[in-house]
Amino acid sequence: MSIDLEKIFQTFLQQQNLEGEKLLLMISGGVDSMVLLHVVAQVVAPELLSVFHLDHNTRVNSTNDSLFVQNICSKNNIKFYGEKLDTQPEKNIEASWRSERKRLTLKAASNFGATKILTAHHATDLVETMIFRLTKGAGPSGLSPFDNSIKPFWNIHKQALINYAKQHQLEWQEDSSNFNTKFERNLIRLEILPVLKKITPNLEQVFVREAKTFSQLQNFVETQLQTLCSLEIEQKIIALEKFINLHPTLQNELLRTIATKTPSQSELEDCLKWLLHNPRGNSQKNIGGTNLKIKSGTLTW
Repeated sequence: MSIDLEKIFQTFLQQQNLEGEKLLLMISGGVDSMVLLHVVAQVVAPELLSVFHLDHNTRVNSTNDSLFVQNICSKNNIKFYGEKLDTQPEKNIEASWRSERKRLTLKAASNFGATKILTAHHATDLVETMIFRLTKGAGPSGLSPFDNSIKPFWNIHKQALINYAKQHQLEWQEDSSNFNTKFERNLIRLEILPVLKKITPNLEQVFVREAKTFSQLQNFVETQLQTLCSLEIEQKIIALEKFINLHPTLQNELLRTIATKTPSQSELEDCLKWLLHNPRGNSQKNIGGTNLKIKSGTLTW
């Protein structure tokens, strides 16, 4: 049975209060994003739509993807924004790409006056993300659904998007780098998911349910922490004894909350070991870019 993606998107607009608002779509030219573009174009007036495409400049023919997306936009009277990366990072490639995508996309959204930036991430992407984060260490927040306020198809599996593309005879570009298993997410997608689907054929449905459960758990933990420590978080100081008496889950959440950037699990464990051994005197430690100091039985940051 086919899924009515137009109806799903209309419901998404209503739930997010985006009816009549300007939208920017992140479109790579791949099948997922071309389905998003086609669906949105059926529902939203062209003057309210814009498209952003980033050429990562990793392939000889990568410019063709940009021209392909630009041509589709031109045919549908949709505003097009395109950018191209001039250099490639020597390390942390995927993290650097994410950072640049975010910066350039926000710039395009500002120029167009878009209320929201939408992406074509789907439930199969969610599975990959959760597995990837598990391999690096993740608490409930890391296993919650990614921001579904900008992902209309977050709980729809990829095959449904492919079926839609074929049914509507859509064209798309295949990115050969998606098959390069030196990238960890590609390795998960190409070699791990097929094995897991032999065990659990409805893998996406299971992960979507679990992601919702983790999201509820994370919301509960955040509420509990605010109830017990809102004043301390605001004033950036807490009695060491009070911290030690918190539930371990709340200890972890407090450290994540005060960290400037998300700390790794090893950072959290190291910091907790330091704090729970009740260090004396003037001592300090850094977690996620935030400097913690202990003096006279109080923890400050």
